[in-house]
Amino acid sequence: MAKTLLVVLTEPVEGREDEYNDWYTNSHLDDVLKAAGFAAAQRFKFVASPLSKRPIAPYLAIYEVDSDKRELAEKLLLETAMTPAMPISDAMNPRSTKWWFEAISDRVEAGS
Repeated sequence: MAKTLLVVLTEPVEGREDEYNDWYTNSHLDDVLKAAGFAAAQRFKFVASPLSKRPIAPYLAIYEVDSDKRELAEKLLLETAMTPAMPISDAMNPRSTKWWFEAISDRVEAGS
């Protein structure tokens, strides 16, 4: 089954990073995965390096969706966000960046 990824960049409100991370990891990921079509989710934090100096936002979440369920997953996500089924913490800055990406090649692993 082909996979589509929803990539979301976010940041906490200043001074509320612990609250934001607790909500995002321990509530929000599960709330999103309850929406039909979402198969997996994982969060990442920016790491500065010579190659990677300034992010758009310091936190990244990647949600995996079966490609044939993307439209349904997006519809349900938009309908559910900011309801009791998916409350959005005010510890998250409301500015966020969201993109869908579809695979255009097979996954290549080291040593293949």
